[in-house]
Amino acid sequence: MEIGRVDPLLPLHLLRKPTYWLSSVGLLLVAAVMISSSFLASIYFQRVHEMSAFVTGLALLPMGLAALVVALVAPPLVNALGLGGMYAAGATLQLVGTGILATGGDGVALTVVALAVIGAGLPACFVPLFGIGTSHVKVAESGVGSGLLNTFNETGAALGIAVIGTVLATSVDSRLGEGGSVADATTAGVGNGFLALTVCSGIAIVIALVLRSLTRAPEGADT
Repeated sequence: MEIGRVDPLLPLHLLRKPTYWLSSVGLLLVAAVMISSSFLASIYFQRVHEMSAFVTGLALLPMGLAALVVALVAPPLVNALGLGGMYAAGATLQLVGTGILATGGDGVALTVVALAVIGAGLPACFVPLFGIGTSHVKVAESGVGSGLLNTFNETGAALGIAVIGTVLATSVDSRLGEGGSVADATTAGVGNGFLALTVCSGIAIVIALVLRSLTRAPEGADT
């Protein structure tokens, strides 16, 4: 705790900085989308289309490649859009990708393309969130400041799997109880899971717009 300590393990005052706590929540959301999208897609490919684990991995590859490409061009994107603008663009890509998959469309090609769109949005979110989050952290607290951001990131991944996994399991059990096939039940469950991720992406866009406003007005970012 911070109270009564000169050098606290967790400086709680960091979470009173709007840019910091908003970046923390943003990292939680983007990590949830990243991990849960891969999880839902792998279940969809294997249970609905009966793809092997190896072929499923190949189908997920474009998602990673898209993220790599965007990561490589991140510096010019930051220069062109600013950190807040880049985050808004990344969150929008994730909203589009998860929105497509939330419809439960039965098609491998469309799913792969939508996953690639989500993948492209990942570094466009991670890079600016870490940049904005640490921008108002004192040098002496840079270690704990970046560490706490990483903690939110890892927590988001864990919570994402827990929540989305529950949504998937509940939806599948409900559909099977109504007499649906495993493929139909899985498709419906995956669609509901991506619907929840669409909500996460929508919240991320709101956070991105606020952060963009704060980073455009430094005097307001320190309040």
